[in-house]
Amino acid sequence: MKKLPETPDNDFELTGDNRPDSNFELEALQPEAEQPAPLQAELFLPESNPEQPEASPQIEFDGMQKPLFSVLLDDGREVHFQHATTLLDSLEAQDVAVHYQCREGYCGSCRVQLLEGDVHYAEEPMAWLNEGDILPCCCIPKSDIKIKL
Repeated sequence: MKKLPETPDNDFELTGDNRPDSNFELEALQPEAEQPAPLQAELFLPESNPEQPEASPQIEFDGMQKPLFSVLLDDGREVHFQHATTLLDSLEAQDVAVHYQCREGYCGSCRVQLLEGDVHYAEEPMAWLNEGDILPCCCIPKSDIKIKL
C-alpha cells in the first residue's frame, strides 16, 4: 500500500501492492468525526418565459387573431394562455404553483378540476381522469377556462 502525503488537496489514497499487474483501488479519505454535507438540489428553469416568447415569424391569417384564452383560478386570480406549449407551462410562467411530476400525462399528479370551458389534448393522457378533471401538463385551452387547483 502506498499512501500519499497528507495535504489539503488529497482526497483519496491508492491501495494495493506496487507490482505493475496489481489492481489499485481509490478510497476516499474522510475525517472520522465529520458529518456528510446536507443534500442540495438545484432547479433549472427555462431561460425564456413561454408566455413572452422572442419575436418569431408566425403565419397570420386575415381576420383571425392569435388565440388568447383567459384562465380564471378558483382563488380569483386570472392569467392568460397564449404562447405556451401546455397549460402547465403557461401557469408556471405566470407564477401559479401546480404540483407535478412527469409532465407527460402518465402520473396524474398535476390533476386539476375544470370548472368551465374546454381543453384539447394532443395525445390522450395515460393517467386515470375522473369526470371534470384535466391534466395541465399535456393540454391546452380551447376556450376561456376556469380551474380549481
